Amino acid sequence: MNNKLFISIVVIVILIGVMWLTAPRGAKGPERVEDVIWKMFSAALAGDTQQYIDCFSGPPRNVLEENRKQTTEAAFQDYIRRDVQDIKALSIINGQQEDAQRAVFEVEAVYPDRNENQIFSLQKIQGKWKIVSISRPVITKQPIPYLEQVVK
Repeated sequence: MNNKLFISIVVIVILIGVMWLTAPRGAKGPERVEDVIWKMFSAALAGDTQQYIDCFSGPPRNVLEENRKQTTEAAFQDYIRRDVQDIKALSIINGQQEDAQRAVFEVEAVYPDRNENQIFSLQKIQGKWKIVSISRPVITKQPIPYLEQVVK
């Protein structure tokens, strides 16, 4: 009986191993246009300065690279984290791909005391989507502050 149990366990372990080894890995679909916006916010939150800068092209990238040169790495990490660390929710809305090379998205960030909406313009450069401009934020007061009890 013990011999059969041992053999059964070995067979199960081998089957699990074979399934694990043959499972597809890293199979991702094609990059979506708005993925670069999510990458930008994730990189900012993580303080990954190079990945953050790589999300941009044109004048915004030039400004970021210049700011990075004029300060320490820790100060630049703090600079990119500062704006995103208080975001409680993020939504990409009203997206429109104008053509194969350009897209525009409205991004709404929910902070504890306000909402901010910005227009992100993206362009496909050397096969990758990059942020080429971000509008100034339009700030709106929340009718009910974030996490405040709705019914009192």
